[in-house]
Amino acid sequence: MIAGVTGGDFDTSNMFFLKGAPEIVLSMCDIDESSRKKLMAEIDSWADKGLRLIGFAYRKGGTVEEREGYTWTGLVGLEDPIRGDVAKSIKAAQHAGVKVKIITGDYSRTAERIASSIGLKTGKGRTLEGEEIEAMSDEELQSRVTETTVFARIRPQEKFRIVDALNKNKEVTAMIGDGVNDAPALKRANIGVVVGTATDVAKETADLILLDSHFSTIVSAIEEGRVIFANVQKVVAFMLSNSFAEVLIIFMSIIFNWPAPLLISQILWIHLICDGPSDVILGFEPKENGIMDEKPKSQKEPILTKVGKILIFVISIASAAFGLSVFNHYYRVHQDPAAGRSIVFASLAINSLIYIFAYRSLRVPIIHMNKLSDNKPLIWTVLIGYATIFIAFVIPGLRNALGLVMLSFSQWMLVIGFALCLTLIVEIAKAISNRKTTTTVSSQSAED
Repeated sequence: MIAGVTGGDFDTSNMFFLKGAPEIVLSMCDIDESSRKKLMAEIDSWADKGLRLIGFAYRKGGTVEEREGYTWTGLVGLEDPIRGDVAKSIKAAQHAGVKVKIITGDYSRTAERIASSIGLKTGKGRTLEGEEIEAMSDEELQSRVTETTVFARIRPQEKFRIVDALNKNKEVTAMIGDGVNDAPALKRANIGVVVGTATDVAKETADLILLDSHFSTIVSAIEEGRVIFANVQKVVAFMLSNSFAEVLIIFMSIIFNWPAPLLISQILWIHLICDGPSDVILGFEPKENGIMDEKPKSQKEPILTKVGKILIFVISIASAAFGLSVFNHYYRVHQDPAAGRSIVFASLAINSLIYIFAYRSLRVPIIHMNKLSDNKPLIWTVLIGYATIFIAFVIPGLRNALGLVMLSFSQWMLVIGFALCLTLIVEIAKAISNRKTTTTVSSQSAED
């Protein structure tokens, strides 16, 4: 920045005062080469300590457009202490597969020192300056931007190009800024993030505002996002497993020209009263251990994963086969479709309330999941679900309304035994599917 002063103590001649990046200020000063090298060595020495540097100079006479003839005045170094949690948070982000980069207007050696102190890789090929980026084509920048950690002496238009290059490399970018000049880059990023003290323009452009301005909040947001996405996948797979089993039972009964193995009132009782609350609570399952050990998911990652599809298929086929077999036995052999219908109802209602615990994680077996007590609401909703099944059978008026009959002890044991077997089948299907997925990922990593 150049400031001109006229009048007062300077009425005999114009005075111009200059401050800014020390290497640029120095380039505009009249100074011999030996002194210039000595000053640059001093600038580098201060920058290596992580100081933010400002150079000062002045000139008598001339015009503001002139970029020479200044006299070097001095150098000021400002220390901006790094918050204690930053290095730890960046390490956690990197462990989760997030690539952290610094984009700054500071001197490159200052930026490299700060990057090194917070755990970012620095060195040859990992730093780009604004002048270098300006001379690059978009294709050249794309080839360099992924492995570059520090971008120094960057101007607003170059911030935009950096984010744009990352996006073109199919990276999912989150840009953090606070000023008006950051707005274009914030807009171009997949997620624009600003701190609470940001300008109004930056806030209007951003997708996320950090009220506490801590980097650790971003890491927490990533973790929470992974938890939410994983829980959505669990709930979708769980609900479709239940629903497809009922669809198969009803569809096959139509094909075989049987009476309905399930009544509409029974289906509504199962989904709205018995397991409806537990469906909701499953969506609030606490975070799984190791969720931040996984690499970032693709933007095209489906809600219904391979594991989820396998579970839907296995549970639907097994539940439908059991229900149809039982109903056929009581309908054909005992001429008692009401008893068969009651067992099918009890089986579908109890199945989901038992194997729901296997759905608390689609990644690990039930014995390695979080403690059951970590999700106490799920325990209570399952117990309430059992109570609603009991009520449906023991209250005469409700039993008649639902078209049920009382079941014997052996019939209840049959239902509960199948539910436990189905839970075991779920665990086996998870283990096989996850092992294949792990093998595929390991093979791809070895090839890379």
